[in-house]
Amino acid sequence: MQRLRDTCIVPGCGREHHARDFCATHYAQFRRGFEPSGPINARVMQKPLECSEDGCVEPVKAKGLCQMHYQRLLRHGYVRDPSRRKPMPKCRIKDCDSYVTAKGLCHAHYIKHRKWHSRGVDADRYQEMLKEQGGVCAICGKPERATDKASGKIKDLAIDHCHATGEVRALLCSNCNRALGLFNDDPAMLAKARSYVLRYAASGITPARQTGPADDAQTDERLVHKD
Repeated sequence: MQRLRDTCIVPGCGREHHARDFCATHYAQFRRGFEPSGPINARVMQKPLECSEDGCVEPVKAKGLCQMHYQRLLRHGYVRDPSRRKPMPKCRIKDCDSYVTAKGLCHAHYIKHRKWHSRGVDADRYQEMLKEQGGVCAICGKPERATDKASGKIKDLAIDHCHATGEVRALLCSNCNRALGLFNDDPAMLAKARSYVLRYAASGITPARQTGPADDAQTDERLVHKD
């Protein structure tokens, strides 16, 4: 059925027709027994303002402050400690310029420290191991390439440990750590996998390549010259 009109008949409205010559809002008023009149003041969604604190880009919760700074204001009566004379200390992890949250670490490194500590390695020992390995995986010798899906940042090298004894061995990238797990740390299986790769590498066998029109044309041309 073809529409008789495209817009609402209420003067000044101009919104898209919905039913009975009205837009959706005026039609709802009509259904409730009210006389539709006047344009609809639609709410315009605006991007939330950023926190007024320096360096904070979180959206405003109340009084120009984000959730964290607003809670600090309610709890302590101020956002920044007025009695603080010295600048806030920086994280003790090398090349990290974030401020300390707990135990001399910033929030991000403190969370990692708790995770690492459960594996028998604290933040300082992790940094020592990372320095000893040159910042690369102990197996492939390459830096971590996998990224965290939530933050988009490069992941830290995984702390590898013996599943039988629980002893920490080294830092591995995600691929090497996953590969060891899939082989269940079985030396015999790893040796077989190595022999398998070397056998086919020595034989020069390469995967079959799909041929296309260009390949067929080159084959026909070679046959013609041969004849």
